[in-house]
Amino acid sequence: MTQPEIRLVAAGPEQKPVIANLIQLYLYDMTETMPFPVGADGRFGYDFLERFWRFPYLIHAGDEIAGFALVIEECPLTGTKPCWFMAEFFILKAYRRRGAGRAAVAAAMREHPGDWHIAVPQANAPAGAFWDNTLAPYAPRSRDIAFEGDEWRLHAFTA
Repeated sequence: MTQPEIRLVAAGPEQKPVIANLIQLYLYDMTETMPFPVGADGRFGYDFLERFWRFPYLIHAGDEIAGFALVIEECPLTGTKPCWFMAEFFILKAYRRRGAGRAAVAAAMREHPGDWHIAVPQANAPAGAFWDNTLAPYAPRSRDIAFEGDEWRLHAFTA
């Protein structure tokens, strides 16, 4: 079976509800390693969409949505700017381990060349493994950092 083309598609305001829905799946997946309580409305709380809606993308595999990425222009963990930062990144399980995430990251790096920071909560071991593998070609300078009571692995590199 042929892998469908992976595309990073800029999201407009009309896609904000789509990404808000995908964020629910993203947070659900992260509950395997991190606590995210469900509110009385049955949804995970997420208060960052407005803050991170700078360079929003839907990730497509062929004609289907495969995930999303939210890129901002400064690193909230270090205050570094200008610096691209992957605020949120999510690939649906059906597209994982098939190259979709790596292709989407490469497309984001092409779209936003320059200095980058990517931070991963240390509690999220699957995400840590993905980012370590995906960023290896960029030879990141990686270090541990504490931010707002959590431990993170921060990867700094130029794309």
